[in-house]
Amino acid sequence: MPRHILPPYQNSRSAHGCNRRLSVGTRILQQVYRLGQSKRRTLSMPLIHSAIQHTSGIPLGGIGTGSVEIRPDGLFHEWQIFNMGGWSPQTPGGFRTEDIVQPEDLVFVLRIAASDGDVQLRYLALRESLHDLYSAGWARAVQSIQFDGSFPAARLQYLDASLPVQVAAEVFSPFIPLDSRASGTPGFYVRFLVQNISSEPVQVAIAGVLRNMAGIGQTQRQPRNLLHEMVQGVAVQFTADALQPEHPSTGNMTFALRGGEVSYITGGYRDEYRSLMFWRNRFGLKPVSVLRRFREEGKLPNLSPESAPALPEGFNASRLSQEERERLLQQLLRHPLVYDKYHRLNVVDATLVQSPEFLEEIALNLNELRERQIEWGYAALCSSQQIEPESEGEALFTVSWFFPNHISPTGANIGHQYARWFTNSLDVARYLLDNATNLRERTLDFVDAIYDSSLPPEAADAISGHLSTLTKCTWWTYEGHFGVWEGLGCCGFHTTDITYQGSFPIIALFPDLQKMQMEHGAKFQREDGRVHHFFTPDFSAVDNGFDRVDMNPQFVMLAARDYLWTGDGGYLERLYPHIVRAMDNTLLLDTDGDALPDTDTRRNTYDVWDFQGSPSYICSLWLGALKIAARLAQEMSDPQRAAKWQELYEKGVRSFIQKLWNGEYFVLWRDGDLVDGCCMSDQISADWFFAVSGWEPVIPDEFIERALNAVMRYNFRPGEGLRNASYPPGQPHRLAASGNLQADALWTGIEYTVAALLLARGRVAEGMAIVRDIHDRHLRAGRFWNHVECGNHYYRAMSAWTLLNALTGFAWDAPRGELTLSPPIRLLESRYPFFTPVGWGIYSENTGAAGPRVSITLVDGEMRLCSLKLPRWQGSSSVSLTMDKQPLSAEVLPNGPGIQLRFVTSVVLTKGREITIEG
Repeated sequence: MPRHILPPYQNSRSAHGCNRRLSVGTRILQQVYRLGQSKRRTLSMPLIHSAIQHTSGIPLGGIGTGSVEIRPDGLFHEWQIFNMGGWSPQTPGGFRTEDIVQPEDLVFVLRIAASDGDVQLRYLALRESLHDLYSAGWARAVQSIQFDGSFPAARLQYLDASLPVQVAAEVFSPFIPLDSRASGTPGFYVRFLVQNISSEPVQVAIAGVLRNMAGIGQTQRQPRNLLHEMVQGVAVQFTADALQPEHPSTGNMTFALRGGEVSYITGGYRDEYRSLMFWRNRFGLKPVSVLRRFREEGKLPNLSPESAPALPEGFNASRLSQEERERLLQQLLRHPLVYDKYHRLNVVDATLVQSPEFLEEIALNLNELRERQIEWGYAALCSSQQIEPESEGEALFTVSWFFPNHISPTGANIGHQYARWFTNSLDVARYLLDNATNLRERTLDFVDAIYDSSLPPEAADAISGHLSTLTKCTWWTYEGHFGVWEGLGCCGFHTTDITYQGSFPIIALFPDLQKMQMEHGAKFQREDGRVHHFFTPDFSAVDNGFDRVDMNPQFVMLAARDYLWTGDGGYLERLYPHIVRAMDNTLLLDTDGDALPDTDTRRNTYDVWDFQGSPSYICSLWLGALKIAARLAQEMSDPQRAAKWQELYEKGVRSFIQKLWNGEYFVLWRDGDLVDGCCMSDQISADWFFAVSGWEPVIPDEFIERALNAVMRYNFRPGEGLRNASYPPGQPHRLAASGNLQADALWTGIEYTVAALLLARGRVAEGMAIVRDIHDRHLRAGRFWNHVECGNHYYRAMSAWTLLNALTGFAWDAPRGELTLSPPIRLLESRYPFFTPVGWGIYSENTGAAGPRVSITLVDGEMRLCSLKLPRWQGSSSVSLTMDKQPLSAEVLPNGPGIQLRFVTSVVLTKGREITIEG
């Protein structure tokens, strides 16, 4: 069927041959459709294909530094770098900086001059407010932008059929696995690539214009812009005088450029970068425009004013000598508005610009600017170069910041970790430029590992996309405290019941940060063993959310995962007393001796949906904690507790099935003779956690499979999503769950966990159906990188990372040196990344006619391997095993249908080294 805007309508005669009367609405639709068809033949007006305006993009900046967001319109939104706004909403004296910083405050403009003299100017952004169609109709936006967001990078293709070049930008901040220091840099790159697709040389210039935001919101601020020479480039450092020393926005920014012939204007008024009019004038209404001169000359005039132009009160040029006027004029000519006006009048009358009247005109203009309160402080940097046919040019811009006064709601200045590494934003700019190649390559290695892989595209997008929360929603203080907002500016930090789902990428990529928040949280454990809920208002205190009974077992499983993935014995030793107290406290909830909690189970992460008795969700978590705590007790040489917890676990599994299994799924809860038969998507939550941590199941496989069957049957609908719960037909409804906001809701953080459990169990079609539904509805809503639950950019949705573990069959036991990789999707050739807290790499597999071949290459870090498990190995048990083409010795053991390689001596896999198995 042709894809028309509206489908063609059938003849008004019905299928039975009878005339039927068309409704008024139908007749109007027919007329609209026919009009569209006829106009298409005769008019040049193109059909406009509208799509939703996207209100999310790729956050730029470092972990804990605050962020700026590049969006599909090519502009930079939500400047949350000043210790205020949504990122720090309770800062004393603060405000929502998003409201006073506009996306147009950083904009890039392209100038193209062809060999025949034709010049075109294009905004590399899509925003109506950029245009001045009255005075500068030649300054136009590109026709469209193709935006490819692959966190931490955004790639923008600026599409314009009228240009003889192709233009693209690569916008990113350093984000490097296992390097939190580099990934905590307060700044970002904007790298432009321009390719000449014509047969003649073209002159290309790209100018960036950025506002001085130092001290923003402080009424007495006096912007000061300082020029600095850089290696092969320049930088403008934005500072300000008369700032309050302890104000959150006191600090500085730097705008830097390298590449091509560099030119600059260090400071000017906002409007003169478009079209600045002076209504009181002596020489006629002549707009001042930096863009006009940029269009004419293809570069900027290298003007370096440090502050706004000023003349003494009561200034009278006629009282000055010729020499004094000349000296004053030379000072004023550093300012673009004077420079532009001088050169435009000089063309008409060279004597005029030397006269007192010219200086009087400037004085008149400056008075008007003060009256109109037009802001000074906008700097411009420009890269110009000639590009030959079929060649390309590059320009590299950086934006960096240093705002050290992160003031807690308590009034304490908790600062930033980045202030330990840098003294100002110019330091940051130098670091970014000096290390540009290394930081870019390591960042894009990570991006390519996810996207240049055999992962389904929607899964890759989810895995990558939710990492943006680490840039958008984290605090990392000067003293080293780290936490993730539960929702941006909402609730608190390191919410235990959300860290349970959301922290998988943190421990895999930045283990120091995850261990930091876990150990600091443990300090707030209550004497009775209840663990904390979240930090608030900073890291000096917690809320009174100790009543949530899901958090103790979640804390135990989190600590176990962190230890078993890092092999950090000191971490386990420090947390073990807290684990014991948490286990002892939860055991008190079992009053009937069946090894399941049955009292005080009302409060949990579903915080407007109360449970009672023995809820399947709570009991599943408890069983998971018992099973993995027994392993931890063994590691701690605590055999008595290991035996006790193992015995309770085995008893609890029997009780779980007997008490809560209804023959189809685990009911929501049972309390004596009372039963709530609601089917909850999260009913076997611990089995998700175990599966994506690489551990053996908590309950027997049969019950996992059947419970998942019920969840998909009753809670998932394509085009609707996976609800948290529903009542199957015939099940009586109960007040707490029926129609409950959270029971009926779609929580993507939970949807991803169910999808990951399905994928881990080889149920790829069902798991990916959930992922694709999430993908589709957030794209349609224009908020792909912003999932909401209790607040925007919700932490729980970072559970999307566990899709990667499920799709690679990943398991890693650092104390035992045991790595397992077993992707459930079988392809002739496949390639998958894997990440551990000690090293990350690429798993490649070829199952061709020559026999299977597997290679494991470490990209970074170091892994000590004693055993390698390949449960889906399809070749012979007689294998060829090498590392960097040198033979390795290993015992080959069966592992399900696959094999396990037990190395004769442990193998240390370091950066760049490759293990190959052929058979």
